[in-house]
Amino acid sequence: MARRELLETLGGLRISDFIPPHAGEPVADYAARATGELMVRYLAQDKDDTVPPV
Repeated sequence: MARRELLETLGGLRISDFIPPHAGEPVADYAARATGELMVRYLAQDKDDTVPPV
């Protein structure tokens, strides 16, 4: 995911506002969960503007 795509996915929010951490969640666990959730949300946008590899 390019920086531009990340910023578009977040819609101006901070990652912790977009995907809030759970109470008492260790930072490493939050990072793994937030990364996964962010990727799912990014893929769900389905802009379909990709070009197949040559």
